[in-house]
Amino acid sequence: MQSSSRLTEPSENVIDEISNNLILAVAEVNRGNSGLRCESLADPELSDGVQITEQIRALQLAQAVIKRCLDRRIANARHHQNALRPVNKLPAEVLSAIFHQFLANFPISNHFQFLFIVVEVSVYWKSVVDSTPSLWSFVSSNYTKVQVDRALQKSGRTLISVECRYMGRVLTADLKQGSRDFLQRMQSTDRQWDELALHLPTIGHIRAFLEVQVPHLRKLDIKATNPSSKPVDLFGGKRGVLEDVRLTNAYLEWNSETLSRLLRLQLDYREASNSGPSLTQILWLLQQSPRLRCFSWSGWIPHNTPITKAIPTTTLSHLTRLSLSEVSEFGVFKILESIHAPSCSRFAIQCNSRGGDTELFSQLQRFLPSLESSLRQAATISVCLGPSSFHYHCVPKTSDCPSKLDFMFERTELSSLLEWFTEQLQESSLRTPPIDIRFDPLFDCTRDDNILPALFRLRNVVSLTVADGVVGPCRLLQWLSKPTQSQGSTPLWPFPNLREIELGQNKSNLLIQDVVNFFSSRYPVNLKIDMPGRPVWLQTLRLVGWGWRDDYWAEDRLKRILLGTEYSLMNKMWLHEPCKINVDFVDLRGEESMWYNDVRVGSPESSDFSE
Repeated sequence: MQSSSRLTEPSENVIDEISNNLILAVAEVNRGNSGLRCESLADPELSDGVQITEQIRALQLAQAVIKRCLDRRIANARHHQNALRPVNKLPAEVLSAIFHQFLANFPISNHFQFLFIVVEVSVYWKSVVDSTPSLWSFVSSNYTKVQVDRALQKSGRTLISVECRYMGRVLTADLKQGSRDFLQRMQSTDRQWDELALHLPTIGHIRAFLEVQVPHLRKLDIKATNPSSKPVDLFGGKRGVLEDVRLTNAYLEWNSETLSRLLRLQLDYREASNSGPSLTQILWLLQQSPRLRCFSWSGWIPHNTPITKAIPTTTLSHLTRLSLSEVSEFGVFKILESIHAPSCSRFAIQCNSRGGDTELFSQLQRFLPSLESSLRQAATISVCLGPSSFHYHCVPKTSDCPSKLDFMFERTELSSLLEWFTEQLQESSLRTPPIDIRFDPLFDCTRDDNILPALFRLRNVVSLTVADGVVGPCRLLQWLSKPTQSQGSTPLWPFPNLREIELGQNKSNLLIQDVVNFFSSRYPVNLKIDMPGRPVWLQTLRLVGWGWRDDYWAEDRLKRILLGTEYSLMNKMWLHEPCKINVDFVDLRGEESMWYNDVRVGSPESSDFSE
C-alpha cells in the first residue's frame, strides 16, 4: 500500500486536525517516545520503519499545506492593514503626483530602480503606478532593452523624457556604438520628446542628438565633461518650445526665437571659465528672455571683460529667483545694474571682494524692493552668518503671502555688507518682526570688531544659536554680558529682547562656567525688575554637544541662577545643517543633518536627570 503524495487544498477543519496531529507528534518526540502514536496516519500492514517514513512524509506535506495557507492569510492581513493606512486612502491622482515629485529627485537613469521600490509597497500603490503612463515616460541609455521596451509600452502616447549619460572623459568604441544605437532606437519609436538630458564627454558626442527633430521639447539639460568654446546649433533651427535649459561646460548658438519662451535658464561654467559666454552675451541672453522666471549663472567673469556699448536696463517682470555663484564683484554689479526685477524675492549671490563696495551696495538696494514689503508680511526673520556668508530669510505669516524674501550673499569680506543690511532694516519705519540669528561653524567672532556691533543694531532679536565650531564664542558671550552704550542714564543692552539661546560644544573651548559668568553679568540678582533698559529674562537655554565637561558645581549654580528658565543639557553629536535658500533649480552645497542623541535634561528647580 502506498500513500498518495497529491494533496488537494484542504478545508480549514482538516487543516486544524492535521495541525493538532502535528503538534502531538512533536510532543511525543520531545518526550522520547519513538512510537509516534499518530494512528490516523499509520497503516498496520506496513513495517515500523516504513510506517515512520510515511508518517514523516505525510507530516511534511501537511506542514507545507499549513505554511502555504498561513502565508496566504498573512498576505491578506497585510493587504487589509495597508488598505487602512491614510496614505492608501488618497485619490490616485494625488498619489501619482507624489510619485512624480519623488522621482524628480533622481536622474532618469535611476527611475526604474526607484519605481520598482514604490510598486512593492502595496497593491494599491502598484495599481496607481501601472495605471499612470506618465510615471513610465522616462528612457535612459543605461536601461536594458527589456526596460526600454517596458517603459515605451507602459507610457502609452505620452511625451517621453530621454537621457543619454556616460560618465568619464573618454567614450570608448563600444559606448559610442551604444549611444548611436540608443539614438536610432529613440528615433524609430515615433514618440515625441518632452525632455532631453545629455551628459557626454565632448560636444562632438552631443551634436548627433541635437540634430533630431523635437518640436515638442520643453526641457534641455546638456553637460560636456570636456569643455569646449565651439558653439553648437540646437536641432537645426527646429527648437520646439524650450522652457527650461541647463548647460554645463557647453556653449550653444542662441537666437531670439529660442529664448522667447524660456522660463528657467541655468548656466554653469565653473570648470570652463574660458569657454563660456562673455558678460555682454549674458546680458543679451537676459534681454531676449522676457518670460524668464529663474536665472542662474555659475562661473568666473573677469573684471576686465570689455563692454563695448552701454546696455539698457532690461525689465524682467516675471523673474522671481536669481543665483550668481563664483562671479566677480564686477560681474555681479553689471548684472544687477542691467536688470529690473520688481518681483524677484529669492537671491543667492557669491562673489569675491574687489573695489567698488559702495556701487555694489547701491545696486543691491535698488534690486531689493521687496525688503520693506517682506517686513510687513513677515512672521519671523532668520539670519544665518557663516565665515563668509550672510543669509536672510523672511518667514511669511501665511504660505500664500505674495511678499517673500530669501537672500544669500557670500563674499570674503562681510562686515560692510552687515552694516549696510542692518541700516536697511533700521531705516524702515515698520515694526521689526522677531529675528532669529544663527552663527554657523567657522564664523569668527574675533576677526572683525565691527561685525558684532553691527548685528547688535538689529531690533527685536529673540533667538540666538551658536553652532559648534564657531571661533571665539566666549567673546560673543562677553559682548552680550554688558551694555554696548547708554542713552542718558539708561543702559542699552545688545539684543534686549533675547529669550532663547542654544550653544553647541564639541570642539570649541566653551565651558559651563563661561555660561554662568554670562548670566551673572547680564542678569545680576541685585538688578531691579522695573529698571529701565533691563534685558528681558531668558526663557530657554539649551547646551548641546559632547564637549561640555562634567562640572556639577558650575551646572548646579547655573540651575539656581536659571530659576524659571527652561534648561537642558544634551549630550549628542552636533552635525551642521547649513542654511539653504529656497531655490529648487540650483544645486547648492548642502549636507544631511544626523543627530545621535544622549539627552540629559534637567529643570532649574531640580537636580534630577532623565534619560
